[in-house]
Amino acid sequence: MAVAKEQIRQIISENNITSVADVYTLLKESFKDILQELMEVELAVLWNCG
Repeated sequence: MAVAKEQIRQIISENNITSVADVYTLLKESFKDILQELMEVELAVLWNCG
């Protein structure tokens, strides 16, 4: 999924990104949140199928 330049600028602005370390932290936190959500959905599907 591609992200438009304007969306990237908005993310930078909203998260006060000023360094590569800031980018790394944001990506790490975002990945953690996405992975958690995927796991919860997977568990919900398993509980509803059994």
